Amino acid sequence: MKQPIFILSLAFIAFVCFSCTRKPFDRILPTESKRYSIVYKNNLCGVYDNHADSVVVDLIYNDIHFVKSVYNPRVDYTIWECENDTLKGHFAIKMQDNGIVELLFPIN
Repeated sequence: MKQPIFILSLAFIAFVCFSCTRKPFDRILPTESKRYSIVYKNNLCGVYDNHADSVVVDLIYNDIHFVKSVYNPRVDYTIWECENDTLKGHFAIKMQDNGIVELLFPIN
């Protein structure tokens, strides 16, 4: 009888430890789309999918702004403005599979 209690105790401790770990970001900003957040680390930002618990757009931009969500009968997507040191433009995230389409232009 001691063995199942011991195993359950270890499982509970592991669950608590994993759920208390901090996300590896300096700052997380929610957006109008509850599914996605803007994450910051080392003065760079990206987009984080709260439902999938993963980074969708890598931390390569200096600035990202949520523009809007588009709900279409065929495909739902979100549109974002982005900028880094040399490029500026938009990208869209397909909400079904987090596919990304970027449209970036050189600054200058």
